[in-house]
Parts: sequence; C-alpha cells; structure tokens
Amino acid sequence: MGNRSVHVVTGGTRGIGAATVELLAADPGNHVIFCGRDRAAGHELREKLGDNVEFIPADLTRADDVEAFFDAVEPHGADLVGAFNAAGVIGTDTILRGTRFHDSTEAQFDAVFDLNVKALWRCVRRELRIMSANATGSIVNCSSVAGLRAADSLSVSYTASKHAVVGLTRALAAEYARDNIRVNAVCPGVIDTDMVAGLQPQLLAHLQAKNPAARLGTPQEVATVVHFLLSPRASYINGTAIPIDAGGLYGAL
Repeated sequence: MGNRSVHVVTGGTRGIGAATVELLAADPGNHVIFCGRDRAAGHELREKLGDNVEFIPADLTRADDVEAFFDAVEPHGADLVGAFNAAGVIGTDTILRGTRFHDSTEAQFDAVFDLNVKALWRCVRRELRIMSANATGSIVNCSSVAGLRAADSLSVSYTASKHAVVGLTRALAAEYARDNIRVNAVCPGVIDTDMVAGLQPQLLAHLQAKNPAARLGTPQEVATVVHFLLSPRASYINGTAIPIDAGGLYGAL
C-alpha cells in the first residue's frame, strides 16, 4: 500500500456513507475500503471511483460478514488511519407509522439494535484492534440528533439506539485517547437520504418547515464533517457528538 492512508466506511453504499466514500476517495493519498448490503450500488460506486476504492459486500448484522470484511482490511492494517461507521436503520416502531410503543414488538426492537448498536460494537472492536497496534487512528460513529434528544417523529428503538451510539463513543474516546486514537460521533438531523424517503410526505414537509434553514440537509454536508474529524486537522477533538442539523436540535424535531 506504500504511503497511502487507508480508511474504512461501513454502510458505504448509500446516503451519508456513500457521500463519505466519495469525499475520502477524492484525496489522492487515500485508499477506501467500504461495505454494505446493496451489492449493485456498491459495485457501481466502486466502478465510478476507481482503483483507490474497494467494495466488499457485507450484512453487518451477521457476525461472519463483519469478520470477513475486517479480515480483508487486515492486510492494510499498518496503513489504517480512519474509520466511519455509517450503517444504520431508522426503525418502524413509531406512532407516526401507526405503532404505539406498547404495541411494538421485540422483533422491531431487535432489528434496530442489531444494526445500530451490536453491529457497530463488532466493527469498532475490530477497528480498535488494528489501530491500537499502530497507536494511531480516528473513528467516527454515525449517531443522530435522536441520540441527543427525543422526538415523537422517530422510532423509540431508534432513539434509544442512537443514544447508545453516543455513550459508546464517549466511553471509547476516554479509554483510547492515550493510544493516540480519537473516537467521535456525528449527529445528523433530517438528511435527504433514502432512509427518510419512506416517511409520510406531510411529515417530511413538517420537519422541513420547522428546521431553521427550512430545508433538509444533504449527505455531502454530513460527509464534510466526517472528513474533517477523520483528518489530522481534528487532532484535539475527541469524545464529541456533533449535531449537523442547521440548529434544528433546538426545535426542528
């Protein structure tokens, strides 16, 4: 790999993850290895971006897929400097989708926590094994403004899972700071991705109208913050959970 800097992106086939893959790949010195469940989208993005990008299909709710993905990353381990954990699911146990919490199911809860928390735990564990051996690195986890406050427009399990992401991030930041490894989280508001495309049009219009900027955010606007946090320019930023929502944390949801 030479003098190239290797970055890992999970959930890199769509939305914020894909935007981050593109932004990282635009740096000539970077090599990006990303995964996702959407094979067609992943191969298409890899073809678009060229040889400094690798795509490995993976369902991160499957422990074997996580291990296989990081087994492929391992040969580049000496050059691994950054990881963005973007994979996530929004959840369906919300009153705005017709389900009160007391009528929700364990399967709905598990579907959210299996990807948003347990899969993240699996990925970060492998990332830190590699980075701690190198005594350097930066990890960014994708939480949400729902990880900083509650909102009845979002799933209860999603809100709880994103609070868990912030807690995991802060605990690891404290533990690994002296290993020269930083762990931060980004907390996007309502971003124009296919994750929110399934929401009721009236709800999307309502959220957009309440936002101080009167619009949805873009994946590229989140990717720019991730790119900064992964870079040496953010060398003294650790354990943060940064809202990216045009100030909407104070009223948009």
